[in-house]
Amino acid sequence: MKLLLYTEWLKVKNYRTFWIMLLVAAIMIPAGNYVPAEVMTREMGQATKMLGQSPFSFPTVWQMVANLSSYASALFGLMLIILVTNEYTFRTSRQNIIDGWERRQFVYAKLIWVLLLSVMALLVAVLTAVVLGLVYGTAGFSLEGFVYMWYYFLQVVLLLSLALLLSVLVKRAGFAMAIFLGYTMMLEQTLVLLLKRYVGQIGSLMPLQTGDELLPFPLVGKMMPNTGGYSDSIYLLCLLGYIALAIYLVFRKVLKSDL
Repeated sequence: MKLLLYTEWLKVKNYRTFWIMLLVAAIMIPAGNYVPAEVMTREMGQATKMLGQSPFSFPTVWQMVANLSSYASALFGLMLIILVTNEYTFRTSRQNIIDGWERRQFVYAKLIWVLLLSVMALLVAVLTAVVLGLVYGTAGFSLEGFVYMWYYFLQVVLLLSLALLLSVLVKRAGFAMAIFLGYTMMLEQTLVLLLKRYVGQIGSLMPLQTGDELLPFPLVGKMMPNTGGYSDSIYLLCLLGYIALAIYLVFRKVLKSDL
């Protein structure tokens, strides 16, 4: 594990694009929450009345920040796609095998990135929620509702797992990024709407939608308390299942195909 971490560090330590994208992704989380916090707390008194308190007060702030932060998760996916497809473009994946790595170690090295980027997103979101809760909230600090942060973490893990799978399947940065953005920003939402309209609630069990269902916007629950969806345990089970399936397919592809 130490060797894998050191090798991955050598690959990125002088990679300026990676560090710039990492900085942008980290900034997007607090920036994406600051504007809604400013507007909803100071200029939209109606939102406060519907929730009974500021949506950025504890404990609601955990859910609010987790929901808003999820919209910036695609940036982490793009970073992972660039890192992984570079391995194929510059043949470093093949060189690693020639130097004595097993193919499984190649996958383990990429899964380390999935974990590190997900943990970073979680830590930045938690710090953002704490700061906004203390600045814009009207209640004292509380860990009630912190489970939404874990849902956010798992949603990022799923998104990065799908980005990793797409990277090893397509192997070209441009194609992989186009497919990834098209699916995450438009295609899946279209499929979810069509399935819900013509088949039923099963449309909410699409991969990324399971994470969205676990992170509803706080005001939605007040306006539509019964949406006819599944329980959180069903969405959580599906989300974990999609993560396991994506990682299994990554191993299957890397172990059986030409690097």
